[in-house]
Amino acid sequence: MATDQDLQAIESARLVAVEVLGQLAEFWGFTRTMGRVFGLLYLSPEPLSQAEISESLSISAASVSLSLNALMRWGAVRKSVGARGRKVRYEAETEFRKFVTSVLASRERQQLEDGLDAVAHAVDKLQRLRSQRGELDEGGALFVLERLQHLESVYRMSYQLLQLLLRTGRIDVEAVAEAEGHPIPLFGPKKR
Repeated sequence: MATDQDLQAIESARLVAVEVLGQLAEFWGFTRTMGRVFGLLYLSPEPLSQAEISESLSISAASVSLSLNALMRWGAVRKSVGARGRKVRYEAETEFRKFVTSVLASRERQQLEDGLDAVAHAVDKLQRLRSQRGELDEGGALFVLERLQHLESVYRMSYQLLQLLLRTGRIDVEAVAEAEGHPIPLFGPKKR
């Protein structure tokens, strides 16, 4: 049977993990509260109500509600209707791959698409200028064009890597690099 001291040690460990997940969520661009709510649910053996989450984390009901709604949108938390009455309870998704894939598929993919579009537009603009005027030696335009083309290639490869990860759950960097016309991996010398 667990003593009071044992229970305090368990709760202390749980709170440390909840805070660490809050910091991690904040690092990845989510709110600290979202990370803390997810952490509490992840480390709870039973689904919790909004009121229980609010009390455990000492945060407002409104903040809990906003965090739960966002976490449900990302697939990190789900509603749990159980035998403990009619009150809605929440539990964490324990299959991290599911909600990481959800985030990558929406947020990171959109970021890559936007970056790729912007860089491709800039390359196109300089290439049209080059075709109208011939060589681009003035003002470092040729240098900028070459760097933008390289950046476009990196964005395109990053996008393909993300698509491959989302589709298969695995990444073969060398295969993507070769498909993009890079004979060696971008991250080091080719192995012999």
